[in-house]
Amino acid sequence: MLPASVALCALAILLLPAGAASHRAASPSALGELSVVSHRPAASTWRRTQCGSPSGDADIPTRWASEVSADTTPLPAYPRPQMVRGRGGDRDKGDPSLWSNLNGLWEWEPAADAAPPFGRPLNGSILVPFPVESCLSGVAPASSATLVAQMWYRLVFDAAVADGAKTLLHFGAVDWQATVYLNGLLLRHDGRLGKHSGRTAVDVAVGKQRVSAVDRPGGDTYTPSSGIWQTVWMEAVPQSYISTLKIDQASTTNVKVTAFVEGGGATTPVRFEVVDRDGTTVAEAAGAAGSEVSIFVARATAWSPSEPYLYDLKVSTPTDAVTSYFGLRTFALGDGPKGRRPLLNGNFTFLAGFLDQSWWPDGQYTAPTDEALAFDVEAVATFGLNMIRLHQKAATPPTHAHAHGSPATHGSPATGLPPAGLSPATRQPRALVLARRPARRVAVSQGVVVFQDMVQKYGRASKATVPLFVSDAAAMVHGRRNHPSILQWTAFNEGDCWEVFDTPPHDVAGVVALFKRLDPTRLVDTDSGGRANDRHIADVNDIHSYPFPHDARPSGTPHTAAGGVGYAMVGEFGGIGAFVRGKEWKPQACHTYLKVGTPQQGAAAYVKMAARPQKAATLRSRVDHVSASVYTQTTDVELECDGFLNYDRTSKFSDEDTAAIRKANQAIIAASRARGVEGGAGTAA
Repeated sequence: MLPASVALCALAILLLPAGAASHRAASPSALGELSVVSHRPAASTWRRTQCGSPSGDADIPTRWASEVSADTTPLPAYPRPQMVRGRGGDRDKGDPSLWSNLNGLWEWEPAADAAPPFGRPLNGSILVPFPVESCLSGVAPASSATLVAQMWYRLVFDAAVADGAKTLLHFGAVDWQATVYLNGLLLRHDGRLGKHSGRTAVDVAVGKQRVSAVDRPGGDTYTPSSGIWQTVWMEAVPQSYISTLKIDQASTTNVKVTAFVEGGGATTPVRFEVVDRDGTTVAEAAGAAGSEVSIFVARATAWSPSEPYLYDLKVSTPTDAVTSYFGLRTFALGDGPKGRRPLLNGNFTFLAGFLDQSWWPDGQYTAPTDEALAFDVEAVATFGLNMIRLHQKAATPPTHAHAHGSPATHGSPATGLPPAGLSPATRQPRALVLARRPARRVAVSQGVVVFQDMVQKYGRASKATVPLFVSDAAAMVHGRRNHPSILQWTAFNEGDCWEVFDTPPHDVAGVVALFKRLDPTRLVDTDSGGRANDRHIADVNDIHSYPFPHDARPSGTPHTAAGGVGYAMVGEFGGIGAFVRGKEWKPQACHTYLKVGTPQQGAAAYVKMAARPQKAATLRSRVDHVSASVYTQTTDVELECDGFLNYDRTSKFSDEDTAAIRKANQAIIAASRARGVEGGAGTAA
């Protein structure tokens, strides 16, 4: 949701096919074929700007920024890895004959008024899909006064599609409102998170942004991210095509799938095929479009962080075919020695994670490359953790794809990690280098559990916030419910906006019930670290404590107020900051919860909090009743300098410090397994 201090970005996009013909005679496949040639501004019109605060002189791009240019397509990978259209199912590339990536240099200019500038080129250029205020866009404002609130994007292209096929236009994410014209025709649109209508797919997540942060950075709000910030792409589909899938994988034996078909009747036949890592078909089923089909997988292997086993799911109709994937797993409440526990596949394992805001010094909301995005996810395992709390941001599909581990299909990126360590030459964690899999169906060693936050109205919420929040929450769940790594939704965060939710059906209890109704397969955290958490109406008793992790207790026990029952979680703690000269987004302006003199001191402070054996008040000593913890945070973010990694993703720690942190986190997880709950499926949330 939008902070009150952020002006709405009204974005209008002109898409102008240059050629007169919209179809071509060919011998297309049953799925259709697509050919697109874009006509772009000259590459010389773009250059990146300062990757640091405009109010300072720092320039700290990540190492991947050097791979971004106007001469190549940014973020070229197939943008929907969990539903790849075509018979091949390559999750990196898709079927090149069926889709086209429109990322790259577009015409751009601030909008003087609402009148579309048809019939003329725009005055500038921007590199899509990087937000306007990012240094990779090429048009980042130098001050808050020059921040652009309304703007035009324009792309001219030739498009040819096989006879009998449709062309769909997708916008991965646009912040905040978008009006799209195609050849002067106004397309229907919705400007909020995940809403779909017509032939556009636009979704937005705003989060912790502040216009004045351009000039006056600070606190825990950051530079805005306006405009297009995820991949723009086109795909060819037949007249009757699979529009979306609903996958219920909350089981260790059965997957339930619903295929929705656009342009076909309710009787459209659908076939399902489950394929294991060896390429063997292990289950088949058939049903009708729009109807749930339950598929039993014999001798199934469950998904977990230690063994992120995924199955391919091939779905086909007489005219269309897509490849997806799923991971069988359960995550439900069960009984522990001192209260409720979350049980993953019937067993208890402590979930130790990072608070991950997925913010970048060069791309802001947008990672500069897919490898950079994977790097952040893989940092979890490098430091011995097994979970991330995706904070105040609805992450991109590739983020979740990296968290799941590698599916069976050839071409997927590997997320398995060798032993942790640092390369002295680069001070990059060696384990964080993304490797492409050399052969089909190679098992990987590490997956990551995801706790997904709902994006908040960060301050100055009002009654007008409520319907927008509810709409966006539903869209977030619908858009991300198929990801096997997501095990829990977080409805509210601290005191950001929950207090305005005081009228049924959208009071706090009503919002929790909404999440439960939209997705009964996952747990729900009412309010991470806020006073609404004290109502104990969902599945988690979630406290925040800085810098040291205070003691949380399962709700419904003598240590907590009366109410519902939930497991205990320290949803945020830490904030240990070692300020590294030359790595600060604005020199001499960093802040943190616990400042230390050197990274070595920071590592020692963390180990003391987490698992030092002789200390009683550690996370390790509390695993008999605390079930999860979240350290703030993965990386520095602007002036928040409390990450394990610098903002540019270089490491703050030596090999020895990294090994000590990893050992401490693994000790917590090992201790939880020694005291864990075995057997039983727990109580469904």
